[in-house]
Amino acid sequence: MMGLPTQAHVDALAAALHGARWASVAVLHFTPRESMSELEAIVENAGSMVGFGYEITLLRRYVALAQEGYRWLLVKMDSTEHAAAAGEVARGCGAALAAHYRTMTVEELI
Repeated sequence: MMGLPTQAHVDALAAALHGARWASVAVLHFTPRESMSELEAIVENAGSMVGFGYEITLLRRYVALAQEGYRWLLVKMDSTEHAAAAGEVARGCGAALAAHYRTMTVEELI
């Protein structure tokens, strides 16, 4: 998951990922409007014990950024090395955050 402040940043990152051989079906774009209601619902419906977890902290951060107009790219990764490479591309394109969701952990790439 990668968060970017403007559509121009999204376009630049998507183009850079495609140029680095990410398939277009592996890069999904979400606007603030598309993400807000779903993210807010997840946060609001989380149980009390979830409040101590890292993922809910990230979700709250996503909600705050979406409220500021951030856009999102969800990028499919094949490996940890692939994720690290995507994180470097994202950093170079102005992403404010990039998180790699693995089977049991979430790793911040930026």
